[in-house]
Amino acid sequence: MPAASNPRPLLVAQCAILALVVAVAELAPRPGLAALYLPLLAKQRHAALDWALAHGAALNGPGPLGGLILTAPPTGFAIRAFRDGALAIAIPSILCQPPEARPHG
Repeated sequence: MPAASNPRPLLVAQCAILALVVAVAELAPRPGLAALYLPLLAKQRHAALDWALAHGAALNGPGPLGGLILTAPPTGFAIRAFRDGALAIAIPSILCQPPEARPHG
């Protein structure tokens, strides 16, 4: 009789994949909302940023970690940024409001 296999490593791998998919889905920029463009390679040309600006995105100012905040990034911006050596991270709309406009609670 063969020894029973341990399903635990498979379950751990499935949970890790699920966590990665949820993180990517939550952090991926959505059209119409703000995004943080964070270059990982400082000396590289940022074609994804040029592409986003040519497709309706607008610079909103510097980001907290040396990147740039964009408003209205186009669909596909996160993938282009990643290929360009940068991260494009969604910024929740609550963080984009002026401090006096934020709900208190």
